[in-house]
Amino acid sequence: MAFIKDEIIQEIRRKARIEDIIGQYLPIEKKGRSLKCVCPFHDDHDPSMSISTDKQIFKCFVCGTGGNVFQFVEKFEKISFYEAVVKVAQMVNYPLDVALPTQEKPVDSRFSDFYKVLNESILYSQFQLESVDGIHVKEYLHKR
Repeated sequence: MAFIKDEIIQEIRRKARIEDIIGQYLPIEKKGRSLKCVCPFHDDHDPSMSISTDKQIFKCFVCGTGGNVFQFVEKFEKISFYEAVVKVAQMVNYPLDVALPTQEKPVDSRFSDFYKVLNESILYSQFQLESVDGIHVKEYLHKR
């Protein structure tokens, strides 16, 4: 695994606006001067996660989860901090000269056919959501 200098991590963090990054994952509502969204880290129905654009942090006042842009991506995608830094750098078009390790987990041969069917159904669903008829469904899902 490659090493990313702290100066580069801080530069990526300065370039990445937390509201833009979280907005790629969740719909954000403006409430007065603050931004709020439904917290993805617990069973939430009302916007309980607050986003501070001044401090570039997020905090859920129900489950207590909080942090910066890297920690959000790390927790949301269930990836390592290193992978979150690389992902955020890609999102803000920061030229980072490191690659993510491409380790594939070994697949139990007894389940390989099931994985293939599951993968095909995911690809088909993604295709349908991008179709003309699927736009309405996609809009509905974003609202939820």
